[in-house]
Amino acid sequence: MRTIIYGLLAFAPLPFASARPTWQWLWVVVVGALVLLYLLKNWKHTPHRVPKSLSLAFWMGGLFVAWGFAQASSLFGGDLGVSVEAVDQLIVDLGSISVAPHKTISNATFFLSHGAFFWLVFVYCDRRIKSVQLIRFCGIVVAIYAIYGFIIFVSGNETILWYEKWASFGSLTSTFVNRNSFAAFAGLGLQCLIAYAYYWSQDELTEGRSGRELYRHVIETGINKAWWLPLGIVLTAIAILLTNSRGGFGSVAVAVLLLILLSPHSYQRTGNIVRRFFGFATILALGVGLFELSGEILATRLQVDATFDQRFKVYPLIVEAIIDRPLTGFGLGTFDDIFRIYRDENVTIYFDRAHNDYLELAVTAGIPATTILILAFFIFVAFLFTRLGVGAQYRALIALGITSSVQLGLHSFVDFSLQMPAISYMWCAILAASLAIARRSERARANL
Repeated sequence: MRTIIYGLLAFAPLPFASARPTWQWLWVVVVGALVLLYLLKNWKHTPHRVPKSLSLAFWMGGLFVAWGFAQASSLFGGDLGVSVEAVDQLIVDLGSISVAPHKTISNATFFLSHGAFFWLVFVYCDRRIKSVQLIRFCGIVVAIYAIYGFIIFVSGNETILWYEKWASFGSLTSTFVNRNSFAAFAGLGLQCLIAYAYYWSQDELTEGRSGRELYRHVIETGINKAWWLPLGIVLTAIAILLTNSRGGFGSVAVAVLLLILLSPHSYQRTGNIVRRFFGFATILALGVGLFELSGEILATRLQVDATFDQRFKVYPLIVEAIIDRPLTGFGLGTFDDIFRIYRDENVTIYFDRAHNDYLELAVTAGIPATTILILAFFIFVAFLFTRLGVGAQYRALIALGITSSVQLGLHSFVDFSLQMPAISYMWCAILAASLAIARRSERARANL
């Protein structure tokens, strides 16, 4: 199971972040095979039980997926009136809630695949060291893709893998097509590396040294054993800046600062406040320095008036569609079909996605189903937040589940990065590993 999980995380970013249907279905098949392998291996054993504090969230996620399949079923008639005649007629002809049942079934299947992968990673991490190794692996994978992207960027930035580049010519995208999506992917890796650095340093700090001896030991050990950590962090941070993604940069910056605030050092009751201040100032200065090295493109984009962005002309039209069918939605995966009808002459470019995952979910799944899914993730984050104090040296890895969710949650207001399988599967793995660490740490503390 370990090989398949690691392989999926390592190779999902290769073919355009697996955004193409062929690759999306490949990973659905892989996850399905992994589930079958798990069931065959454990059919004689007692199945793993979900902790009571998390069971509600799992059930809510399952209910959302079930609703997706129900939308495509002929058992539910589409007799609710819509103010657009063409949509009304389409719903009546199909006899289902969804205006494109085949797309809704596919989309619900993708959600089911992610839920299954999330559960499998959670079950796999039955020991905390497995979670640590998985998070470290995620950070290394992202750093490798960032390094590859940097090499392509400085050598002409003309290709994505073996294909000629057709978008984002002035931005680093690595194996991704969309610069915003790669910024989100790199942000997840950057947080994994930072969280692992906290874990590693805490491991070194527990050996009883203090003062200059402690710092000398950490530096010497870091040079000999963990030299790749600062290198990976710096290169991944530079790659994020070179994507020139405003939403990506902003959401990652907020998440990284939050990760630092929730780090183990924030829970120390004693310590030199001046030392902490200078430590934070050093991190801030490093961030400013990296920003300056990134060039003027991102700085220019950050100064652009957001009202010129086509997305802000699209959002009111999506809200109009939501109002027309707020309870049931038009079917998972049908945004492209619906928006073609609602768009007006002010929208001059093609939108096959809403560039706001919350609005897209509301218009396709309906407001109740969207609320259920979002609340499920709020439960996961709340579980992690209330267990920050039980992890000792694992605290940063528990916080990682919170901050990675915050990053993608913020970015989802202006983009669709979570619709890239390379990102969504990576996030599922990180969140599941953090939850597993929190649960194991809580049980270990209770047994003391």
